[in-house]
This record gives sequence, structure tokens and C-alpha cells, in this order.
Amino acid sequence: MKVERLFTEADAERIARAVRAAEQKTSGEIVPVVVDASDHYTHVNFIGATIGQILFVGVGYLFVPECALWQLFLFQAVGYVTGYLACRYVQAIKRLLISDATSEACVYERALRAFYQHELYRTRDRTGILVFVSLLERRVQILADSGINARVAPGTWDGVVGIIVESIRKGDLCQGLCDAVGRCGEILAQEFPRKADDTDELDNRLRLD
Repeated sequence: MKVERLFTEADAERIARAVRAAEQKTSGEIVPVVVDASDHYTHVNFIGATIGQILFVGVGYLFVPECALWQLFLFQAVGYVTGYLACRYVQAIKRLLISDATSEACVYERALRAFYQHELYRTRDRTGILVFVSLLERRVQILADSGINARVAPGTWDGVVGIIVESIRKGDLCQGLCDAVGRCGEILAQEFPRKADDTDELDNRLRLD
């Protein structure tokens, strides 16, 4: 499902309210971002095409053991195109062919781009935190700015990641994001309580990239 169709207007408003509520306790700025995929993974389409080609030729030989040369070429062509299209348009198939290392690297790189794209580095005390979800890979990346990293151990965010991953399994990402944002607010409030002159430096809305 495309990310634009995953959230209704009501869902987006729920998440925005969760961000506002969380930021009432802290000077931190929480930005949730959800993307369809962190990369096009074009090479995976061609891997699928090759696998499809091999499978179709194998099946072809089973049903037509003494096939003519033109039939062999036909099996190859149909298998190649089928495999390519299956990987390009069926996320579950593409996901199976992406290695964990490639997936992890691409999601991290895409999250970094989102961090700078949405200007999380521009808060007064460097207390921006990105909650990034990439749907194809089913991965979550939490990126905190330098002010937070100086006082909060990176492993602290593992529980937040777990909340969202579990919500994806249950098919309720909206609730997972709301819960994760709330947990981020609780963690940040311990080290970065809201100041008397605090202002809302970043938009509270859900970003769909």
C-alpha cells in the first residue's frame, strides 16, 4: 500500500496531537516521517528477472521436454519479464530479495536525508529527534540531534523502535506512531524538560515522503 493511502486525515491528526502532547513535557522536537521505501532497489528487479527466467525455463522443460529453440527463448522471455515485474510491483517479493545489510544501510541513509530535509538540526538546543519508518523494509530508524545524543544513550531508543515494529505486525501503524511519539516525549522530558520560554520550533504534522 502506498504511504499516502495508509493514513487517513483523522490518523494524521491523531499523530499530530500525540506530537503536541509529547512536546508539552519537553523542549525536544519530535518529527515523525513515513516513506514507501528507502531506495528503488533497481538491481533487485533484475535479480528477480533472472530468477523468473530460470524458473520458467525449468518448468518449460518439465512440460515440453523436447522443446524447440523458439520455445526455449519464449520461456526465457516470459520468465524474465514476469520476474522483473513481480519484483518491481509486489513488495513482499522484493523484500525477500533485499539483503539485511543492504536494507539497513539504505534505511539509515534515507533517514539521514529526512533529518536534514525537515531541518531537525535547526532547533535552538539541538534537541530534534526523527522517528523514521520505511514501509518496504519494515524498518524503523530513530535519529537524534547532537544535544540529545550528548545526554541520552543511543540504546535508549530501542524500545521506541520495538513499539513501531510491533504495530506494523499488527497492522496499526498509526497507533504505533502515537505510542512511540509519547514514549519519546517521556524519555526527553527526563533530560530536557520544557522551558518557560519554549516555542514549537518544528511543525507537529506527520510527514509522508
